[in-house]
Amino acid sequence: MTNLSTHEQTVNVALGEVLREMRRSWNVIADRRGRVLKEGGYPDVLVLDAAGWPVVIEAKHHPRYAWAEDAAEDRLGSTPVGGEHAIETAIALVYPPEFQHLEGEALRRAIRTTDALEYALHTDVRDDERGRERLPESGWLRGSVIDLAMLVHRAATPARRVEELADALAEGVDRAAELFAFPFGGEHGIALAGVLNPGDEEEDPEERRRALARGDTEQTRRMAMTILLNALVFHESLAGAEFRVPDDDGHVVRSVETFWDGPTFLRQDLLAEWDAILERNYWPIFDSAREMLAPDVMPVATAAKIAHRLWRTANKLVQGGMARSHDLTGTVFQRLIADRKFLATYYTRPEAAALLAGLALPLDRPPGGADWSDAKALADVQIGDFACGTGTLLSAAYSRLSLLHELHGGDPRALHGPMMENGLFGLDVLDIAVHLTAAMLAGAHPDTPFDGECLLTMPYGARDDGNVAIGSLDLLAAEVQPGLIGQAAARTAGGRSPEDVRDLVNRVGHGRFDLVIMNPPFTRPTNHEASHADVPIPAYAAFETNATEQRTMSANVKALTQGAPSNDYAGLASHFAELAQRKVRPAGTVAMVLPLSALSGGSWSAVRRQWADACDETVAMTVAAASDLDSSFSADTGMAECLFIGSKKRPGLAIKSPSRAVFANLRKRPSSALRGDLIASAIRHAMDHDAIPRLEDGPVGGAPIQLGDEYCGYLLDCPLPDDGPWPVVGIADAALAQVAYQIAEGHLPPLASEPSPHDLPITRLGAFANSGPVHRLIGSTTARARGAFRIQMPPTTPAPHHPVLWAHDAKRERQLVIQPDAEGAPIDLADAQRIQSTATRAHYNCDLGVRGATRRALPALRPDLRRGERRQRPRTR
Repeated sequence: MTNLSTHEQTVNVALGEVLREMRRSWNVIADRRGRVLKEGGYPDVLVLDAAGWPVVIEAKHHPRYAWAEDAAEDRLGSTPVGGEHAIETAIALVYPPEFQHLEGEALRRAIRTTDALEYALHTDVRDDERGRERLPESGWLRGSVIDLAMLVHRAATPARRVEELADALAEGVDRAAELFAFPFGGEHGIALAGVLNPGDEEEDPEERRRALARGDTEQTRRMAMTILLNALVFHESLAGAEFRVPDDDGHVVRSVETFWDGPTFLRQDLLAEWDAILERNYWPIFDSAREMLAPDVMPVATAAKIAHRLWRTANKLVQGGMARSHDLTGTVFQRLIADRKFLATYYTRPEAAALLAGLALPLDRPPGGADWSDAKALADVQIGDFACGTGTLLSAAYSRLSLLHELHGGDPRALHGPMMENGLFGLDVLDIAVHLTAAMLAGAHPDTPFDGECLLTMPYGARDDGNVAIGSLDLLAAEVQPGLIGQAAARTAGGRSPEDVRDLVNRVGHGRFDLVIMNPPFTRPTNHEASHADVPIPAYAAFETNATEQRTMSANVKALTQGAPSNDYAGLASHFAELAQRKVRPAGTVAMVLPLSALSGGSWSAVRRQWADACDETVAMTVAAASDLDSSFSADTGMAECLFIGSKKRPGLAIKSPSRAVFANLRKRPSSALRGDLIASAIRHAMDHDAIPRLEDGPVGGAPIQLGDEYCGYLLDCPLPDDGPWPVVGIADAALAQVAYQIAEGHLPPLASEPSPHDLPITRLGAFANSGPVHRLIGSTTARARGAFRIQMPPTTPAPHHPVLWAHDAKRERQLVIQPDAEGAPIDLADAQRIQSTATRAHYNCDLGVRGATRRALPALRPDLRRGERRQRPRTR
């Protein structure tokens, strides 16, 4: 064996010193002799995170891979002396060979600059049959000490612990909601609904009362309990902190448990404490909670029972580490809120948020041209989400920015106040969404006060000045209408004055953001779908807007987007994509979760052309999975989605012809935020090293996206067409895509036996055939049929007079002759005859998907009629 000049213990101590410099919340113990673990033993490096669980690093010199693995696994389940939590994550680390010959400052410098560290994460998953989990499944991750530190940060919050806390929170909220036992639509229920839905001063009192009575639902009560519980948890995070306001000697926040005198709940004392906290800030968190706990909403006995139930839950969460996971509030809220039918109530999965934030904020390119260590430059960075939901995306971006700032020597606490006040913009039409976004962002450093925040509830529907508001889409205008300001002030939690709101809206100007990151609503204004057939314009039907208001809102959006590529056929998501382009500054980045049709649908063609012309370093990501559900980046939408990341070109920069983009196709959606981080790093590393094959290169395949030996997908550099769908969307085999490209260009790629390519004449169907009617003109299966035929499934007779091919079945249709699965009953004879006249001896599928579940049923009247077009169903987020 090689004689090592530098002992592993020396390198471990140096690694501990470097890690200790990187995070203020870490207590790093490196190769210390003495009793470190209760069970005995000396871990090479033990990282104790004040906001998480302990993480062990067991490190060996190259090539002792097996030794490092065995040592790491042996540490799982041990408990540090003086600690409460057992070690659930351990990292096996192998140093590069050159470390064997370095000491002192040269060794520490090598640790800081190398990108050849090799490591694997071992996790104790006791609730799993396997017992232990390794990441990657095989092989080794490779990266720098910054990459290693980010892995330690993620590992300090084991996923199963987050799930346990989420379950406890959900149970506590449900039980508290049950204790609010007043009849639905009664006085107290109406009062509670009124806190969640601030009214307008000029609104008719009786009409408002009726609307609030309808809004007093189980969902509303659970949302209210979530706000109260979150306020109690946040209060406990502030306990012991001293707040000073002008002309005040300071106020030390008392623990929540001090507001019980035996069995008596001291409600007024707690409300007074919240008033004192509000003197400093945290309005979005405590203002609504204070109103809910007021006597006119909750009688004495009810308030005492609910507060006691919620405090028991809050105490359990605080003891279990609620503040340790910024993903927790969003994860739980996804479970608690039901679908609001026409409103964005589906949320980005934390693993997808980590992936998108990792691609939008690459390690080597801080936003705004700043340096990660430069607090002053980062304080000027603006990040916006104009459909913020629970704040998952905005929080993921801020968490990554804050972490990278700290790992490069910065102080994230000092940065927190300026970022909250001027850098993080979260807007939504739901006050509850703004509340939870505030909790997510402020929870990064709950004991660090800040002077205001850029969070705003945007008006939606009728306004006091007689016009209608359209939420964040009103900001498509270069200058916001004055009437919007007062309405926004009325709707926003936190007692914002019109002057405060005016200042905030003015700061949300065009061309000001370094990063716009969003998962907007996808709903389309059209009402062709049966579930929306009785709604004039579904995209604008939230909050019970009437038909006139819906039409006005639609007209306003069309006026604001006149000449823009966004359009109603593509849906609201395209208008939000236009909003992002207007708000981001040159060299800034747009990062969005969008429907899969954004990359391939005909109605999105102009938007894609804008992206191709306006953006560089574009990444388009899809999941080549077997179903829409597995191809979604949002929770519970059941709809295939994509990620789009593009940097806006600087003025005067020449446009490449043709424009190009990197397409990333994943084998499956990331299963954790940690995997999302690692996949984003792997993609950026390949992009930075120009290691991505081109679509035109022939059937050579793409650049694999790998975590160790684990294949996660591939990357392909592709030219962007002037029109039509973008290439490679959702295709699992890069070589297949390259062959298809050659065929589309009129060439048959050469075979091994015939090295020369062959010309292959090819043309579009439209060059020799006409398309028939869309499916909704043919018929419908609903009672209120909109087409020429009422479709009945299955056929009522063995030989129906109007046989129909309606429901798609891929296996059944892999043959030349297809039997009918339905029949049509004429509704109007003239229409039926007109549709019948389009019959041919062939049919084809329109809007083909790339997986079985997205090749949706495309109906045809009689087996020998072509199928009518069936558009993708709109997503009601």
